[in-house]
Amino acid sequence: MNAQAGPPGRWHPASVVLHWLTLLLVLYQFWVAGPMRDETRDLLSRFDLYQRHKSVGLTIALFVVLRLILRLTLRQPPPFERNPWLRGAAGTVHAGLYLCLLALPVTGLLMAAAAPIQIPTLYFGLFAVPHPVGADPQIYKAMLLWHGRVGNLLIALGVAHVAAVAVHMLVWRDGLLSRVGLGRR
Repeated sequence: MNAQAGPPGRWHPASVVLHWLTLLLVLYQFWVAGPMRDETRDLLSRFDLYQRHKSVGLTIALFVVLRLILRLTLRQPPPFERNPWLRGAAGTVHAGLYLCLLALPVTGLLMAAAAPIQIPTLYFGLFAVPHPVGADPQIYKAMLLWHGRVGNLLIALGVAHVAAVAVHMLVWRDGLLSRVGLGRR
């Protein structure tokens, strides 16, 4: 059953809110990644940063799953791009963003779970998240590598996404941003 998505050509307000919240949380993740690895910081502050980073990462995964559920259950606005090549490029970038936003929390959780020093993952201090594996140096090294690679891929896809938005906004002036709650159509 498809529910109404809101104004024609726009995403459902819940999808829009999740989009912008996800962006803010991703920006936070990249901002906190540096200080949490700073070995000159005291251990307690680093522990707190790691726990917040893991909690925010799991929250991002939850938001992405909710966004995917909304895409499946709510009527979507029609494709914006009329050119098949541009529509395909946009779809590829969006699919890549979704995959990265799911892969990062998975690789992060597996990395934390397989770490040589076993530290629980505390979701905002409310409860411990079960670790799916125990300490394992091979899994830890692999997840550390993939977490970094996927993070770099997310940055590249994010830059492509923002560049495309800039072209729509500044060159074509076609009202694309009105679909995600900004601007008028």
